[in-house]
This record gives sequence, structure tokens and C-alpha cells, in this order.
Amino acid sequence: MRPLSDPSATESEAFDAAHAWAAEAMRIAVELAKDGVVASEKGSRFNMLTPADEAIERYLRQQVGEAFPAHGFLGEEDGASPGANTWTWVVDPIDGTLNYATGLPGAACSIALLRDGQPVVGAISDFSAGLTYRARAGSRAILCDDGQAEVVRRPSPSPVGSARIFIEWGWEGVDPAMLETLAALGSGRSRVLRIVGGAAFALLHISLWGGCFLGVGLRMWDVAAGVVLAREAGLDVRLWDDGATIHLIAGSADDVRELAPIVEKFRSRRVTATV
Repeated sequence: MRPLSDPSATESEAFDAAHAWAAEAMRIAVELAKDGVVASEKGSRFNMLTPADEAIERYLRQQVGEAFPAHGFLGEEDGASPGANTWTWVVDPIDGTLNYATGLPGAACSIALLRDGQPVVGAISDFSAGLTYRARAGSRAILCDDGQAEVVRRPSPSPVGSARIFIEWGWEGVDPAMLETLAALGSGRSRVLRIVGGAAFALLHISLWGGCFLGVGLRMWDVAAGVVLAREAGLDVRLWDDGATIHLIAGSADDVRELAPIVEKFRSRRVTATV
């Protein structure tokens, strides 16, 4: 496999395609929310599905099928379609659906391309800000498009921003696992806690403005695009893949060392996420 710092023609094509697709996904989400959002339950009371989730994933599956017919596809709503080679697109049509359905910021579309299981292209559209971000492995750059022009966004962490820790779980509702995670953080250094209800949104924000991310019981579609952005922002990323669930830390090397025992604790207890 070629070094990730030497992107292939496929990655270059995917990088441009993901940019256009993420912008269109945001347009679809905004358009379908104009007259209010009607959400239905998907498996549990707070796990929501909206017409925009379905429309965006349907659009992305069609685009990938036309542009990259040999590639696999993994989406939150309709599952996996295996490909004939090492490339797989991983998509969360709306990360933070509950936020989207209730008018809160923190909803985003997350699009990533994996090569041999490694995220190499990522695009995230932030619905509330009207901005689309993208990054490619090895580029050390995050691009931001406001619909008029695209510019390079340099990470600009501050002491306050760097103190933030975003926490996301792969299930809704308060339970002992959540409370124990928070309690475990109390024994570490002083941090500012944020729970926004969207892993892609959180990973985007630590990539640009500092802080760290702790995710327990997530799925690959929650984090794949955000992992690309975090790495290209110079952050350390450690990912545990337990098959059904993903656990993730992104931040400084010190963050990863300090927070890894929390992840190991919940892995050993086999926390089951209701997604």
C-alpha cells in the first residue's frame, strides 16, 4: 500500500467528490427542514430518523455507485454494500439527528473514504454554520467552504479551547455507564466538559479550536470523517474497533495517555451501545 502522504488518483477524485456531496447533503437537510422536521423513532425512544436522513443517504449511495462503482458503502440507515476492492465509503447522513430534529446546532453530514480500513478522505458539512470542511490524509490541511469560496483553515487552539473535552456515547439516555465515565474524568486534570450529541461536529471543533474527544460505543460512520480532520490538524488519534462498536480518543499525546484507561475499562465490561 502506498504511503498515505502520497495520495492516489482515486483519493484525489474522492476528495473532490466528497466536497460536492457534503455541500449537497447540507442543501437537502436545510431544504427538508424549512417546514419543520417530522422525526420517527428508530429502535429506541431517542434514536431518531427523519426524511432528511433517508434522502441524504439515498443520494450519497447513488453518487458513490455512479462515480465509484467498485467501492463498498457503509451507511447508518441502510447498512453495508460490499465492494470489489479495498475502498469503502462510510457515511452518516445526519450525525446528531436529535439535534437536527429539535433545532439545535451540532448536526452535520459525515462522509469518509476508507482504504484498507483506514480513513483517508473526510468531509463534514456543519448545517448550523452553513460550512463544509474536508481533509485528505497526509495533506496537513483542512479546507473550509462557505458556498462562495474555499480557504485553508488553520487550527487555532487557545488555552480555553484546549481545556475542552467532548464526550459522546453511542446511545441515548442517561445510564450508569455514562455516569461512571464522567466520574472517571474527575480524577484527571481540570477540563471543561462538553456533550453536543454529534461526534462529527465535536471532532471538527477540536480539530479547529482545540480540546480533545472521548467516544465510547460509537460506530465507524460517527467518527470516520472526523478522524481524518483530527489527524490533519496534528492531533493524536487512538481507535479501538470492537467490531460492532468503535471507541475513540483524539487530542494531544497527553490526552490519549490519560484517557485510554477509561476506554479500556468500558471495553473490558463490554458496554453495549443501543444505536
